[in-house]
Amino acid sequence: MKLVIVTKRTRAHGPGGVEVYVHTVARTAVELGHEVLVLASAHPRGAATEMHDGYRTEYLADTPAGVYSAAFWRASAAALRRHAGHDILYSMNLAGYGAARAGVPGPHLAWCTGRALAHLSSEWHDRAGVRALAAYPKAALALGYYAWVERRLYARVDGLVVEDVVTLAALRRAGYPVRLVHSGIDTAHFKADAALRRESRASLAIPPDADVLVMAATINRQKGIALGLAAFGALAAAHPRLHLLVLGDGPERCRLQAVARDGRGGARVRFVGVVADQEMARYYAAGDILLYPTLRAEGMPRAIVEGMSSGLAVVATDRGGVRTAVRDGETGILLDRPSPAALAAAVAKLLDDPARRRALGARAAALIREEFELRASVATLLEVVGPARMLERERA
Repeated sequence: MKLVIVTKRTRAHGPGGVEVYVHTVARTAVELGHEVLVLASAHPRGAATEMHDGYRTEYLADTPAGVYSAAFWRASAAALRRHAGHDILYSMNLAGYGAARAGVPGPHLAWCTGRALAHLSSEWHDRAGVRALAAYPKAALALGYYAWVERRLYARVDGLVVEDVVTLAALRRAGYPVRLVHSGIDTAHFKADAALRRESRASLAIPPDADVLVMAATINRQKGIALGLAAFGALAAAHPRLHLLVLGDGPERCRLQAVARDGRGGARVRFVGVVADQEMARYYAAGDILLYPTLRAEGMPRAIVEGMSSGLAVVATDRGGVRTAVRDGETGILLDRPSPAALAAAVAKLLDDPARRRALGARAAALIREEFELRASVATLLEVVGPARMLERERA
């Protein structure tokens, strides 16, 4: 089978869930014996093509790097005509709009991580200061435009693929042919590992008997990193063995590092920065609880799946598709609204009840092994979610 993936961003454009998803799907499809081509917006450093793990990425010259644009949609449609003969075109979110509008032949599936207008509140949460607030109307107008593109795209593709139960229900109510296929991870890589735990904690100068919170996300207002940091500050005095690791980078990092230095337990907070995909497991291994206090309506956050697979108990807010894997009281704790007080209370209960914390982590890891294993997810995508089969299942 020849698979063509169209995306505005790859790992060359920076870290992120879509970027990692494209790479893992492409790499795993090659391992399963398929031919894969990735079409993406221009490379930030001007490269025309790259080879990774058996698949080729073609970067579309004269398109803005890493963003949707009319030039990208035109160039991607033209490139698909040059590479005619694919068995499945798989486009990421709105990246396939150019192909759909141009009527590029062949089955076309679009991956959807949420509806465009659902991000109106997410954009609002990311506004701080007069200038940022003044820019909100422009962001809202852009989301309105993307919602228009979204409707036109969805009307033209053969089917939609989603990674979370909330988006699945919304698209079914709207009458679209849609299937749920989890964005899988390598569960053999992300797992509880006592030896890696000891090694990672030693390298981070964290005592073996410490309790460690982990946050892994872009450091901006939408992701609620500030809320998690405030919750840690509220707990730090009563829990002198508590440490916090913050993985990632973003516009709020410098400010929050200063807040941590001046706050309670600041010496026990470490901002690690951007972590390579293959290195994430060692930081999860060092942890006990994953905090994900997001304000953003997103799909199924990859960090949550990786953390759960590694045996961490999860405390997260019920936003977007988080409930797909975090099932309150069973595989983690879901909060209706993110606040430092609610986060601190939930974490304190887990710190005071290590047996419950370990049980949540064990059930979380079991769920991920059963439902989110990478090769099984990609095999489902390629072999079960063909457009004809998708439509047959929807009619049934």
